[in-house]
Amino acid sequence: MSIYNKIRIIFLVSFLFLTAFFASSFYIERSQHFQKIEKRYMQTSLFLHKHFRQSMRHDENVDFSDATVKLYLKESNFRLITDEKKIRNIHRKAKVMKQRRVLRSNSQILRMNNRFYLSLQHPRFDLLLLDKQVITLPWQLLIGYVLSLLFLLGLYFWLTRSLKPLKTLQKQIQKVAEGDLSVSVKSDKRDEIAQVSNAFDDALRKLESLINSRQLFLRTIMHELKTPIGKGKILNAFLEDDRLKEGYEGVFDRLELLLGEFSKIEQMLSSNYELHLANYNAKDLVEQALELMIMDEEELSKQVEIIQEAPLQIHTDFTLFPLALKNLIDNAIKYAPDHKVEIVIKKEGISIRNNGPQFTENIESYFKPFYRKDGRDGKREGLGLGLYIVHNIMEMLKLKLDYSYEDNKNCFSIAPST
Repeated sequence: MSIYNKIRIIFLVSFLFLTAFFASSFYIERSQHFQKIEKRYMQTSLFLHKHFRQSMRHDENVDFSDATVKLYLKESNFRLITDEKKIRNIHRKAKVMKQRRVLRSNSQILRMNNRFYLSLQHPRFDLLLLDKQVITLPWQLLIGYVLSLLFLLGLYFWLTRSLKPLKTLQKQIQKVAEGDLSVSVKSDKRDEIAQVSNAFDDALRKLESLINSRQLFLRTIMHELKTPIGKGKILNAFLEDDRLKEGYEGVFDRLELLLGEFSKIEQMLSSNYELHLANYNAKDLVEQALELMIMDEEELSKQVEIIQEAPLQIHTDFTLFPLALKNLIDNAIKYAPDHKVEIVIKKEGISIRNNGPQFTENIESYFKPFYRKDGRDGKREGLGLGLYIVHNIMEMLKLKLDYSYEDNKNCFSIAPST
């Protein structure tokens, strides 16, 4: 889960808790307010009943419009409704909010059009009072909720904006992973992300300098080697012994071929090599790899056996794949006691086999450049750059390289990745 999704979840939970808090506060405030209203309505009901009993005790006609009642209703913010038509309309349309028995009367709190009414129904009288107090929403609570929500949203956008350079840094690192070392992630801010960006930029500049130095060094060496080879070829042309001349010419051609391989390896390891992928016959790829070997035809026929069990097409690069095969074949011949190798082509892939003791370490260890380890016989064992180059080429071509030991033979298999 990304850090942005974690922040979203945190703020979503905070929003839910904030809403739940203010909703519960609003509910409590509303309940308390309604309790106050109910208490005031009960007091008014009791007063009117008391007035009714006093009037009946003095054998007076009950009059709810006298000065005492009017004064009380005015102070209590009630108004007596006398319009019979309006009374019937309110009783028909109003919603009963609360109903209870007060002495001998049926007391009801009614609500219609956001106005509240008190209805008293007694065997001797029937009253309907309008509550003149306008019940308003708890604006303070609502304003507090809106302000808290705005603060939470502002905090969310401020935090996501402050993390935006992290996303930019991720994109720049992805470009570096793809081989572009020219990107710059320098930042003039003072937060932790800026510190990481600046540290990464410094490391990137050092790495770029090292790679440029390495490339310059390798290219200089290859250039300097080409000069004596060229001079050797010129001098070789003046030799009179044709056999010696042919031998030297073969050596110089092989040296030029090796320099070409070194150039390809340098381009590959510096991510400057452009792949040219197509479908090729496995037998043609093997023969191309054998062409790269610094061996004559007689040696190859004695030391290399090609076994084609089934035809095979491989989607690969015709330059890099034979170079990897050549390194595997070289190692197989070099480290086999009988200096012989079998190349088996089958529908699953290509296998290179040789006789010899099993590797004592995990195969991944041998993929490291110039890996060395003490063997069982006390000698230092390792495969130099061969398997390191093969491993890198297989990763570039997205092919699978496996190692197994069967029937006292080391077996390297190359197959398409599943």
